[in-house]
Amino acid sequence: MKTNCLLLLLLLAATLPSRAQVTPFDDCESLTGWGGGGNALSLDSDAPSQGTYSIKSEGGNTERFRRTLASPINTGIGPTELNIAYLQFSLYVSDVTKFSASGGQFEITSSGNPDTDEYNWGTASVNLRNGWNNVVLRLSAAGKQGNPNLAAINFFRYYKPINAGESVVIKIDNIRFTKGYEGSVLNGAHIFSAADNTTGWSGADALSADTGNKILGSASIVKTGSGTNWFTFNSAPFNTTVTEADGVVKFWLFVSDATQMNGNGNIVFSSSGQAGTDEYRWNLANQKIQNGWNHVILHLESAAKTGNPNLSAINFFQISQALNAPVTARVDEIEFYEPAPATTPVPSANTLNGKVMFGYQGWFGLPTDGNPTHNWWLHWFGGAPDHANATVDMWPYLGDYPSNELVATNMVYGNGTPAKLFSSYNYNTVDQHFKWMREHEIDGVFQQRFLQNFRTGDSRVPRHFEKVIENVQTASLKYGRVYAIMYDLSGADATSTEAVIADWKRLVDEMGVTSESNYLWHKGKPLVALWGLGLASSPDATAARSDKLVKWFRDGDPTDPTDDPKYRATIMGGLNNNWRTHTAEWLAVYDQLDVISPWSVGRYSNESGANAFAINSVRPDMAYLQPKNIDYMPVIFPGFSWFNLQTVRNNPSAAIKNSIPRNGGSFLWQQSQNVINEGANMVYLAMFDEVDESTSFFKMEKFADHTPKGGNTWFLSLDADGFDLTPDWYMGIAGYTKKVLAGKATNSLSVPLYPNALSTTAGQPLPVTLVSFGAQTEQNNALLTWHTSQEVNSSHFEIQRSTDAKTFTTIGKINSHQNSNANNSYSYTDTNLPAGQFYYRLKMTDLDNSFAYSSIVTAKIERAIAVNVYPNPVANVLAVQSDARILQVAIVNSAGRKMHFATPGKPYFELNIANWPSGIYIVNVDGVERKVVKP
Repeated sequence: MKTNCLLLLLLLAATLPSRAQVTPFDDCESLTGWGGGGNALSLDSDAPSQGTYSIKSEGGNTERFRRTLASPINTGIGPTELNIAYLQFSLYVSDVTKFSASGGQFEITSSGNPDTDEYNWGTASVNLRNGWNNVVLRLSAAGKQGNPNLAAINFFRYYKPINAGESVVIKIDNIRFTKGYEGSVLNGAHIFSAADNTTGWSGADALSADTGNKILGSASIVKTGSGTNWFTFNSAPFNTTVTEADGVVKFWLFVSDATQMNGNGNIVFSSSGQAGTDEYRWNLANQKIQNGWNHVILHLESAAKTGNPNLSAINFFQISQALNAPVTARVDEIEFYEPAPATTPVPSANTLNGKVMFGYQGWFGLPTDGNPTHNWWLHWFGGAPDHANATVDMWPYLGDYPSNELVATNMVYGNGTPAKLFSSYNYNTVDQHFKWMREHEIDGVFQQRFLQNFRTGDSRVPRHFEKVIENVQTASLKYGRVYAIMYDLSGADATSTEAVIADWKRLVDEMGVTSESNYLWHKGKPLVALWGLGLASSPDATAARSDKLVKWFRDGDPTDPTDDPKYRATIMGGLNNNWRTHTAEWLAVYDQLDVISPWSVGRYSNESGANAFAINSVRPDMAYLQPKNIDYMPVIFPGFSWFNLQTVRNNPSAAIKNSIPRNGGSFLWQQSQNVINEGANMVYLAMFDEVDESTSFFKMEKFADHTPKGGNTWFLSLDADGFDLTPDWYMGIAGYTKKVLAGKATNSLSVPLYPNALSTTAGQPLPVTLVSFGAQTEQNNALLTWHTSQEVNSSHFEIQRSTDAKTFTTIGKINSHQNSNANNSYSYTDTNLPAGQFYYRLKMTDLDNSFAYSSIVTAKIERAIAVNVYPNPVANVLAVQSDARILQVAIVNSAGRKMHFATPGKPYFELNIANWPSGIYIVNVDGVERKVVKP
């Protein structure tokens, strides 16, 4: 039976498309080559995950499984494919409570031994439960030691400490490598063409299916040439199921050099089998096509219409555009859809269940706002609109805002034109934002309302934010989205409770916030969110005052003659992620809430951290709340950076560029996948428009070369991590979160939109096509690797280093292959670095001495600290000695129970443990673990 399973796997590896390649490592049918670190190993036939047997390890020793292959295997995974490549296996655990708090690892190597030429993953990032688990480890999320060769993997190991004196059964089965984009499968979508093969496609230039550069499915359709008819698709009559009034059609379009487009091209859909008859037509130039991939979204009501196109029988699609020179173009995934409304005819019938909601700041202002004019650059700058005062990190994409409402800063783009910005005070700005939400089928927003919005003496502030609420009310109603007020209480004090009550009454009475169908209700009442309960730094922001506020929203105040049932609300609390550890007084407040939404931004910084957060926070949070009938709304975010804001605040230690990289959407999708897998049925996306801390989802500039130049300020763009992303990329991924919750898409392993490596620049093509550029650290060395897929008249690469990402010095030079269409790999090691963060870029120079720069990558060198914990065994006083200042010491017993926590702030620390029970203790000193025994 196992032989047949193995044969099936091999056949799959040979016959499935590239997005589903499977390479077996071990089928776990034999003990040959296996070791168990002193635990008893045996073949087990009791319900293996596949085949006849699994391998069982029984005992209490740390090393559970070790497999050494006599002949290495070639995984088939290339150096540029780590983001879509995985180590997978089935793992059975009899009792996860017997695991020690100490971390373990999964490891693969090409050296035949651990710790050399190795990829590794911490066990804390894996979501293990009792019984069988499907373990999926992404190669790009692995730690790395040396230079593991994926063409010659010959070693696997899993170790995990067990509580002292305990024994546990662990089984393993079906270890394999998988490779390829396995995106979300859509249910019930109306795909006019997946563009996965050339059937039905034609054009002036030769067409082919490109499996290596696509957005959805297994391929895109590609052409290279100068013909005007780029793409034509003829099909059998297709029922779009949409109406002309509300129907939308969208597709993905790649252009290698948009500057070669000459005049106005056309996009045509028709039911006549040709252009010119019974058609919908749009001007291609109006779609603001950029180099690389573009997401084209077309509203049928905005099309030029000829004849009577039948939306139940569309059978023709065409893109035509005159060119000055040959270009490469691709098209992918043409879909018709009609966004579902988030509102209900009867507001009280609406619910937060199934909703995906953005946080919406609306806090950007311009000097031209208001009457009298506000004369400020609210949240854009901390003074004059210069580089030195910029307080935002991420630069917004501005192509869709009314040009007459944008205001010029003192900064300029690379071509010398002024850099302009928008204002949330202008209705058209908010209208555009809610139009994007409808296009991507996001339900609505939590409108942020800070205490200073209505308590300040500066009249501009309430004028601005009340105008923003009015804008949100109008735009959400227009586009069928919902909104709810979210009070930010992080600045709460002794008078905040009364201030919020008075403000809510005014919003209800004067602005009618709960009387419209687009205000979100939940559990039969309007929803109000109180963010920051238990978070305020003021000692006056007590649990008792918060209790009073929660009770007022829930029950009212019978002693207040002005009180009215119309002010009652369902209450959502925005809490810190450690809220379950708060005092009993605060927990009593939280128990009165209807929804709890713990804050997660900055609590982890990569996919592995997101996995650990799901296990250690999301899961126990939901288990705690379920019997209390309190809903749970997890927060997910795309990335983080606040370099400019912290620079203006003169806080250099926090001024880190791109501190939590977005990784093409993989970081966001891992969180989305996790919280839905844990059972969440509502999701909070932080934030729609927060470019201050770079958590924004709305349209952002895709190229660094399209951000302001000339000053010391740095702006984050979507190409920062080496991917070719459309301006609306993160709204697109957010839309898939909604689709999964709504049952319209599967909760896929890979990010649903495929993030392709950069192959174009903002302007002229690079002398090389850079597929990837990355940095990894090994002790005090930085290993730089990059890969190219094409080199044209290329001369060499200069490797440049910086300590501030502003001033770069050339530290090395490597000659290129000059002219090549093959995939080429390069590496450079920067050795003997001191502790600190270093920035690297490539200066890619052509034979005629023209050049272009790559994106910037970072490497952080951590100085290895020497830690001595003594005596061992210890009877009375435990001493900790380090060669560096000790920031924190955490001690747990063998059961994982916290025994002590301290922040010494000095190199030496003592603790009397004479009264502690005998046993084994784990001492964690700034991440370095030592084990001590107390007799």
